[in-house]
Amino acid sequence: MSDSSIVTLAARRWRGLLMREIRENRSLMLYAPCLLVLVAILLGLRLFTLFSLERQTAAMDLLFNRFEGINALELAPLLTSAGALNLVFIVGIALSYLATSLYSDRRELSYFFWQSMPISDRATVMSKVATSVLVIPAIYLAILTLGSMILFISAAVYSFSLGVELNGLVELVSTMSIALGFIGLSAVTAMLWLLPAVGWILLFSAYATRVPLLWAIGGLVALSLLEEVVLSSNTIDTWIASRSSPWQYLVFSIDDLGARLFSYDMLFGAVLGGILISGAILMRRFAD
Repeated sequence: MSDSSIVTLAARRWRGLLMREIRENRSLMLYAPCLLVLVAILLGLRLFTLFSLERQTAAMDLLFNRFEGINALELAPLLTSAGALNLVFIVGIALSYLATSLYSDRRELSYFFWQSMPISDRATVMSKVATSVLVIPAIYLAILTLGSMILFISAAVYSFSLGVELNGLVELVSTMSIALGFIGLSAVTAMLWLLPAVGWILLFSAYATRVPLLWAIGGLVALSLLEEVVLSSNTIDTWIASRSSPWQYLVFSIDDLGARLFSYDMLFGAVLGGILISGAILMRRFAD
């Protein structure tokens, strides 16, 4: 078999694994983000309708005309900052998915079917890691982009009906596009930064007999208490706190992205996450 055939076969296998994750978890990966974005749009529209017509016109004029000629790269960080809440949703969806990913294979007995296929445990577990780190942020970003486009077009049409000139339309579209790109990069950065959490939850999902997320949280609390009692230190608590704020994952420029990705903290997290993921692969082999 030629090298190109091997690469093609591997690509198809990975595509099949990732598509399987999307199909089996579409409620969490597709429907939940759609619902969240829809609720956010409807809530924003509801708040907007509370203003008088004069204030609505003034707000639309401010939105489309006062920013004419602005530098999109300078304004984009303001919109990116508002994306901190989106990071909370993305990380929450990813961790919820990870908690049941390997556990559901055993609960539904599909584990034995996949064991009979020419797919290794490592490929199966790594496909779930790739789904949480890349696929879920990409799907959420696509839905967020679509929702933003619908909201933006609706605002432009409504402003036009009020007689507001749309002189800053190009600048706002550029700003929104750059901000959405930064939110997507922030989401991937956050999941890479949280690789230890990814590996920890997968470890319990691979072997826990009930509620793996509860076991993962309980195990972490137990380790923290044990450290405090035995070593009289709080290294685990401090380390968790240092990675718990969504603001620390926001990316506002390419230089900012490089500084976050290529750092000792990221390297240490990647190594620890790799060890825990390897443990999840080993645990999967002993599944009932």
